[in-house]
Amino acid sequence: MRNARPSLLVFSHICSPDYVTGAEKLLMFKMRELLPLYACTLVVPNEGVIATQARALGMPVIVLNIPIIASLYLGLPHALEDIDRRMGEPFLPELVALLLRLKPDAVLVNTCVHPLPAVAAKATGIPVIWSVMEVLQETPHTPACAAFIAGHADRIVGISAATLRPFGGHHAHRTLLLPPSWREEELEPGNWDIYRSSLRRQLGIDEEHRLIGFIAGTIYGGKGFHHFMDMAVRLAPRHGNARFLIVGNPMDGAYFEAGLDIARASGLMDRVRWIRFAERMECVYPAMDIVVVPSLGVEGFGMTALEGMAFGKPVVSFASGGLSEIHEMTGSGAWSVGTGDVDSLTAAVSRLLSDDRLLRETGERNRAAAGAVFGIGAYQSRIGAFLESVKDLAMPQVRLVKGSAPVVYKREGDCLRPYLSEKAFVKDGNRWEDVRLVPQAWIAAMPKGPALGRTGSGAGAPRRRQKALRSGRGLAAARSGRGLRGRSRRRGTTHDRRLAARRRRRKPTYSYKTGKRKSGRRR
Repeated sequence: MRNARPSLLVFSHICSPDYVTGAEKLLMFKMRELLPLYACTLVVPNEGVIATQARALGMPVIVLNIPIIASLYLGLPHALEDIDRRMGEPFLPELVALLLRLKPDAVLVNTCVHPLPAVAAKATGIPVIWSVMEVLQETPHTPACAAFIAGHADRIVGISAATLRPFGGHHAHRTLLLPPSWREEELEPGNWDIYRSSLRRQLGIDEEHRLIGFIAGTIYGGKGFHHFMDMAVRLAPRHGNARFLIVGNPMDGAYFEAGLDIARASGLMDRVRWIRFAERMECVYPAMDIVVVPSLGVEGFGMTALEGMAFGKPVVSFASGGLSEIHEMTGSGAWSVGTGDVDSLTAAVSRLLSDDRLLRETGERNRAAAGAVFGIGAYQSRIGAFLESVKDLAMPQVRLVKGSAPVVYKREGDCLRPYLSEKAFVKDGNRWEDVRLVPQAWIAAMPKGPALGRTGSGAGAPRRRQKALRSGRGLAAARSGRGLRGRSRRRGTTHDRRLAARRRRRKPTYSYKTGKRKSGRRR
């Protein structure tokens, strides 16, 4: 008996073994909110933190290493070729078998770099919800990449207007805005004073110091770590009580060391602290006085900024992508400065350090505004609209499919049955316009049933027609209305004259007694 709740198969592009990235954190929050209504199963490429978290919630976890396609997010010219190439790898039969075995009511794919589960699910006839958490990089090929995502998604769920912008126009009716949120009780506000004093004591930070924090799941160039260190160097001489906390795992050790060298060169290292990974962020944010988010890339959202506000901290950010949306929606646009403008970043933080009252009031205002705009009440209202949007998604009836090879298949249950001839295809009541193009690798991975139409003697198509069908000429000719022999409708061409001469020399006939073909010269 099928579960009373609709089933949702969720594909995460990563499962970090030691820490949780922003994308993983947002995915887990979404699944927790969906669990009362959906029977969710999580598919991860390897064991890791979110796999453990999902099991703790009673959610089944399946490990299947599916390649990611970064070129789709980067808008590179070879993105679609990368997808075709990776579809031919050994993971696909296992993925197709998983989809056929579980038969989920829908598939949820997380991030733009994870298209392969969406392609396989769409070919199988399973509705696809694609969660877009990043802004597609702007290149001449971005429209093609966005069209590919839209073509393989029944719903596109974006965490900000910036993430949904490439899918405007005729794709807009399938998009839905669902910004992140949090549950207030999980932030443990009653323990903030304890967490603050505990962490500051461990770090050697006194209460009269002002701790300025930089937080990133992974630290790399796009997060603006060097800009943060440049700001620290400029603030230090003016504010002797300023201290600086770095929280995050370096992706590039050389880049990270180069950022620390900025502090070393200025004799500032004794005022800098670093925490590689903090699983419980509710123990970290209370210790800070200001949160700085100097992201250089166009952020899909900017969860660090929202978390800082939820913890009642002043947040100063570069105005990149979703970060600027957060500041605008919470009325804190004054603390959003031009991307890459270290002078303005330094001036904004310096203004807060110079006025304790402004520091306190800005944090309090941020907490109230963030709760009103992005809190759990607002999120549940939006997710209600999401559920209303996807409740009518039904598994489409995919009957006729064709890959890059010329053979057309009829799907019966979980099997594909090939048509051996055009005659068999037409006799079955089919139309060419109903044939759906799917990846050839998906066809190869699907179970096969008996062929439709017989060869040789009997009711099968003539061998010439079978050969034309297998070579691809038959399908192309049928679509263009020229017939299997590819005969041009134009008259008087050399090609036509040769065909006419050939017909005069030999006329194929059939014996109605034996059902076999016989040939003879015309008399």
